[in-house]
Amino acid sequence: MAVSVKKKLPVHPSFLLLLGWFILMRDLAGFFIFVGVVLTHELGHYFVAKKLGYRLDSFFLAPYGVSLNYKESVFEAGDEVKIAIAGPLVNFSLAFVAIAFWWIFPATYFFTQTFVTQSILLGLFNLLPCYPLDGGRIVVGLLSGKMERKKSVALVTTLNFVFSFLCFVCFVISCIVSFNPTFALATCFLLAGAVQGKREGRYALATVFKKKNKNFSKPLVLTVNSSVTLGEVLKKIQVNKFTIFYCIFANGKVRILYEQTLLDFALVFSYTATLEEIFSSNFLRGKV
Repeated sequence: MAVSVKKKLPVHPSFLLLLGWFILMRDLAGFFIFVGVVLTHELGHYFVAKKLGYRLDSFFLAPYGVSLNYKESVFEAGDEVKIAIAGPLVNFSLAFVAIAFWWIFPATYFFTQTFVTQSILLGLFNLLPCYPLDGGRIVVGLLSGKMERKKSVALVTTLNFVFSFLCFVCFVISCIVSFNPTFALATCFLLAGAVQGKREGRYALATVFKKKNKNFSKPLVLTVNSSVTLGEVLKKIQVNKFTIFYCIFANGKVRILYEQTLLDFALVFSYTATLEEIFSSNFLRGKV
């Protein structure tokens, strides 16, 4: 399943603040290393999302990474956790490999020290339970199984302000004890993440929205039990074939599901809803 992205790479305004900081510190080399760390972090998200059947529509460069967010109406909670944790795992894995090389080839320490430090810090920072950081997405994914995703996002987003306040307090204390502007930057980045709103990137199920139709193509016919979820069924739709599903219920009744019918379901029902729940809902009575 191909993954396509927009050619344009928007830059979040707060990222320019980070660039200004590196310029002020006279460390442009460190800035470019950081960009490399950010890109490897997001490649982890990208490939896991591709493996799970999602297509990246858009993204933008943010201080905590290339923001690869997802459209909630086409996203499963379990998948969100897997995609979110992939970025920090890539950072920690590459840092571990670089440290291992220090023991084998000590000279590499001087070339990779900054990379290791930035990788670990970016990975740890992203694990904070603040949306849209990876840690926040993991919490949202876990909570989405118990409440509406919109409510879980709102709940976790409030933690941005809590951690922003704590970072600001630490910055004020550092002004008295030992000046550390890093806390001020962290405050700005967390607040930027909390208010980024509609500038999110989006994932969509590639098999559904990237279909190539051909004349006289042979359809793919599958049978499914009514206990499977809508999200599981949608993932079975293939890019180069028209898929028809025969849904079998416990009482032996069979219903035919076409791709467009499933897409219509996706506009109304959660991806965690089973076909049994969908067909027994009041909304579909007399329509299907």
